[in-house]
Amino acid sequence: MLRWLCPVLIALSACSPATAPAQLTAPTSPDPRQAARDTALAALAAPFVDAFSNTGPALAPDGRVVFVSSRDGLPQLYVGDAAHPDQPPHRLPGPAERMFAPRILPDGVRLVFVSDVGSDQKFHIFRVGLDGSGLTDLTPADGLLRSPPHVAKRTGALIYTAHTLDDQSTRVMVQPPDGPPREVYRDPKVGTIAGVTDDGARALYLRWLSDSDQVLVTLDLATGAQTQLFPAAGQVTRIGDAGFTPDGAHVITATEARDRPLRVVVLDAATGAEQARYDEATARTAALDQIAISPAGDRVVLELDAGDHSELRMLDPHDLHLLPVPQLPLAEVTLGDFDPSGGRLAVTIHSPAGPGDIAALDVASGQLVALRNEQRSGLEAPPRATIEHVRAFDGLSIPVNVYLPNPATRAPNSSAGPPARLPTLVLVHGGPSGNAKIGWSPTIGFWSAMGFAVIAPNIRGSSGFGMAYEEADDREHRVDALRDMESVNRWARAQPWCDGDRLVIGGISYGGYMTLLALGHQPALWRAGIDGSGMSNLRTMEQLEDQLIRSFDDTEFGVLGKDDALLIAWSPITAVDHIVAPVFVYQGVRDPVTPQHEADQIVAALRNRRIPVEYMLLGNEGHGLTRRENLIAYFARSYRFLSEHMKLSR
Repeated sequence: MLRWLCPVLIALSACSPATAPAQLTAPTSPDPRQAARDTALAALAAPFVDAFSNTGPALAPDGRVVFVSSRDGLPQLYVGDAAHPDQPPHRLPGPAERMFAPRILPDGVRLVFVSDVGSDQKFHIFRVGLDGSGLTDLTPADGLLRSPPHVAKRTGALIYTAHTLDDQSTRVMVQPPDGPPREVYRDPKVGTIAGVTDDGARALYLRWLSDSDQVLVTLDLATGAQTQLFPAAGQVTRIGDAGFTPDGAHVITATEARDRPLRVVVLDAATGAEQARYDEATARTAALDQIAISPAGDRVVLELDAGDHSELRMLDPHDLHLLPVPQLPLAEVTLGDFDPSGGRLAVTIHSPAGPGDIAALDVASGQLVALRNEQRSGLEAPPRATIEHVRAFDGLSIPVNVYLPNPATRAPNSSAGPPARLPTLVLVHGGPSGNAKIGWSPTIGFWSAMGFAVIAPNIRGSSGFGMAYEEADDREHRVDALRDMESVNRWARAQPWCDGDRLVIGGISYGGYMTLLALGHQPALWRAGIDGSGMSNLRTMEQLEDQLIRSFDDTEFGVLGKDDALLIAWSPITAVDHIVAPVFVYQGVRDPVTPQHEADQIVAALRNRRIPVEYMLLGNEGHGLTRRENLIAYFARSYRFLSEHMKLSR
């Protein structure tokens, strides 16, 4: 389970105040000189944060598009005219918190979305009109943690999962858009809703036994009766996404297995009997991220996770033969829903050229049509992005995304001669089983503009490169992922643009964990570290985290009480006495994924050893950073901290 992707799959909660230990150490308060420096650096960081992204589009029947945008400093919902992408959109009312996952109701004039408080992932479901009227919180104050809902196309019923903090069981909820919810099924295992029939009578429930073992179940939403649809009893397979055909007679899903390409299958919805199959022949290690089936049932679009980029496939749902689909730029693509006519499919594209933006795929012509056409100032020279490959200690090829500063961003006072060797930031992605897809982000934009080369490696454990590669870091094999970091470090030092004396490692979530692990086990290789929301002690993490996440961490790291020796060995706190590099640590107080105690422990241990450490703690953030002012401050403070400990250009 991807730690950083949990809000999309399942709603998570913050640690219970009754069980959380007292804070071990206080955050750092910059002195007046540092604060003044932070203010100056914030002005440099702001343009990259203010280069807002547009994501998550939903196409209304009247030609409007609802989408999520960060243009006002926090992800909020906006409505625009799809036929006039140059016209400014209007913002929908909602909580003064992040909002996402808009789903248009069958009446075409209302929608539902989810929002939480302080990014704590305790999501509420709201309803509002496209005209901004009737904002309503549909969720009772019952302490349940909810996922974004699926909407039945004909009835408008909302179907979603919910759970409590201290229980791994999953509840399936059904709720009319104008009424209270009811629980229709409770599963003892972790799971999520993959799809629902148009009439809202049945749902596809994806039961997660581990990252590589899932079971697809059909649920009768009136009675709660469940039937295993796929795979056959006793078989182990990974299932990507799944969906019903519009008539509810068939299910389309995809399976992965070791040493076999992705297989898409059409199943009889009653018996599970296979009706057709398609084996991916080009992106042979790709996983399935999303399935979108047209309202007429004449097309199915697949978004494939090819590790460092996305690929699209369009198939005929009857026999799964390939249909023409546009050639995409090297980018990350996420699918929305089809419009009611089935002629267009909403997509979001994140490319290296700039912030993410929304488009519509015209399925008849294969054309991608922009849904927004908005200029962002200050981003005329994005970094140069390439995908390189590094040879690992055992011969594996490690894909790495490399971002080098655009010559146009060279500091005004620099010489016109060959560029000097650059400080280099190695950014480790979240996960563990996530990946770094090629694309622009405020983080990459800021650090490259400040003169850094940025490397985003997909070390073993990353998804989209085959199951064997993804599972190659589990448990005692964490050492091999760490050795991959050594290989990336060695490769970087050999590049003509890298200053090996200014090699920094950083990341958020699992990336923060790997940062701390590398600093402790490879002290001679790294000049400094940036740890955001990283785990420092695997035993306390598993004790305090949402027990739903823990079911996946058992596979990744080891079982608490059974594999304690393993958990101790691969906890960064165990090797803290070997850390010699300065460390910048960021943590959100409301973080439900990596509880604050993880940051408190590592900061206290580093301070006890008098290792330079700055601790940035924010009370209105959860896992990662969401708010404009906080992200700007994070960039400014972390750059200033590094500049205090190594020579930087600004």
